[in-house]
Amino acid sequence: MRALIDRSSAVLGRPASLVALIGIAVGILGLAAAWPAGGALASIASLAASWLFFAALAAGAVALSAAARIAQGRWADPEAQALESSAAFFPAAFAVLAVLVAVAPLWLPHLGSHSEASWPVLAARDLVAAGALFLAGTRFVRRSRADRWAPAAGRAAVVYLLIYVFAVSLWTIDLVIGLGTGEPSAIVPAQAFIAALLSAVAWAALLASIGAVSGRFRHDIGKMLFGFSAFWAYFVWCSFLPVWYANLPSETGELIDRTSEGWALVSFGVIGVCFLLPFLLLMSETAKKRPALLGACSFGVLVGLGVERFLLVLRPLHIASSLAGVACGAAVTLGMAGLFVLLVGGRLPPRPESA
Repeated sequence: MRALIDRSSAVLGRPASLVALIGIAVGILGLAAAWPAGGALASIASLAASWLFFAALAAGAVALSAAARIAQGRWADPEAQALESSAAFFPAAFAVLAVLVAVAPLWLPHLGSHSEASWPVLAARDLVAAGALFLAGTRFVRRSRADRWAPAAGRAAVVYLLIYVFAVSLWTIDLVIGLGTGEPSAIVPAQAFIAALLSAVAWAALLASIGAVSGRFRHDIGKMLFGFSAFWAYFVWCSFLPVWYANLPSETGELIDRTSEGWALVSFGVIGVCFLLPFLLLMSETAKKRPALLGACSFGVLVGLGVERFLLVLRPLHIASSLAGVACGAAVTLGMAGLFVLLVGGRLPPRPESA
């Protein structure tokens, strides 16, 4: 633990590492206090939502590096190592997933309507898929670090991307789709791994906005953020349009859940920061090269996608609002964020203080 904190401090600075460590401690305390405080369901749901975001971000970051390798995208070389550093989160992500599937009957209502064998099957397939994804990702990162442009690294990248699409889609099917009422759109799993890629692009853009990279690279990653945010919005629109024009009653439950009561503001807010913000602010070439604008847009996209995970998990569960539940859920989310920052921050390449 001491070595981890020292590595993270060398890159992020001592204050940031200590804040991340405090966040982890708060998250553990929040999870432990949830049961006696009456916020068990809220804390588990928050753990699931935050895990879906950070695990997908880590997997998507490695996938972005792998995709650039396959496409011979040498422009991404300045951030390849930073993207691949997200693989440091894989062991912790697997451990948290094991906890989530172990307590799945407590927060996945659809398990109760099936045979008792559905729980072991869900646990087994999610853990096997995650294990295969994380092992393939670690293998690709190891070969990329040895020689990024060697054929072995290219083959490892192809294998990882194929497993990535399958695993992230499976997480969405098992941990998100079954929560809602009715039949959700079949495009939701595809939307999930596209959202993971978008979060990876936003993460790379955020790192570029605070690092010593060239204006040309910021322009390139800014174009990717601009394009992927529009592509993500297209998938969101595709999940809504067929339900609306075909009037599919079996699929309207999910949309009603997201747009009723105060959740409509959250839903439209997510679309605003994940699509409208980068679309409007990053329209020009000059804007993409400005670290402040690029950083603001990328941070907004990351926050929006994180809120979307909570919207997809918490809203269908109809958790009763309580001060204890909100406090425990917020603590668990803070802990997951601190864990990601501490683990990934310790593996990021050292960065000069100024661009």
